[in-house]
Amino acid sequence: MSSLILRDIDLDLPYKENKPFIEEVINKQGMEEKDAIRFDYEKNWKEKRIKFRDEIRCIADLYLHHLGKFQTNETKKVMINCVERISSEEVKSTSDGFTDVEVEFDYSAYEKLDNEVKKKLILEKLYEGVLKVAEVFEWDMPLLNRTYQSVIESNYKNEYIWKQKTSPSKKYTAEIFCQHEIDKYVVTMIIKKKHTNELVKNEILFIERPHELVFVQHLGNLKWISNTEVILLNKYNKKKKWQVCIE
Repeated sequence: MSSLILRDIDLDLPYKENKPFIEEVINKQGMEEKDAIRFDYEKNWKEKRIKFRDEIRCIADLYLHHLGKFQTNETKKVMINCVERISSEEVKSTSDGFTDVEVEFDYSAYEKLDNEVKKKLILEKLYEGVLKVAEVFEWDMPLLNRTYQSVIESNYKNEYIWKQKTSPSKKYTAEIFCQHEIDKYVVTMIIKKKHTNELVKNEILFIERPHELVFVQHLGNLKWISNTEVILLNKYNKKKKWQVCIE
C-alpha cells in the first residue's frame, strides 16, 4: 500500500444484543428473530450509540490536531471499538485503508461521569487503541506519546479560530471562534478593532451537535457585506447564514 495520511481516529460502541428483550418480543409479539433484533437495536441501543459517537469527537479531533499529518503505510482511519469484553486482540485492516481494534469499556460507568472526567476516559481509551495499532504497524511510539501528553497539557480543551476576515475599511477584524465540547459545538462571532484588538462584538451564532458530519456544513464562508456587517454562510445552503452588525 502506498503512503497514507492518518485522517481519523474514531471510537464506536458496537451493538450488543439484549437477548432477554429479543426473546420477549419474539414470544409476545410473534416477531421474526431478525425483526426483533432490529427492534432491540432501534429501541435500546441506537440512541446511546449516536450519543457516544458525538461525545468522543472533541477528544478524537483534538488528538489528531496535535498529531498533525501522520504518514503511514497501512491505514487512513483507525476505528476503536469499545466493548464490554474483548473478543479478539487482533488488529484488523482492510485493503482500502481502514483498521479496527477492540478495547475494554464499561459504558454504564462512563455515562455516570461528568463531562470533564468523560474527556479523560475517552483519551485513555483512544490512546490504548492507538498503541495496539502502533505496536503492530511499528509506528513512532514517542510521537504518539507526545501527542497524548499535548492533549492533557491543553486541559482537554478543543478550541480554535476557524477563520478571520478584515473589514473593507480595514478598521475591524471578524473571527469565527469554535468550541468543540463533549455535548455541543459552539460557534461565536468575535469582532475586534484591527489596530488595537479592542473587543467590539461577541455573539454566539449557533450551538450544534458535536459531530463533524453535522457542524462542518455550517462553516462555509466568512464575508463582510459592508463596513459594519459580516456574515457566516452555510457551506451547502447559501440561503442559510448568520449575520452580525456592529452598529
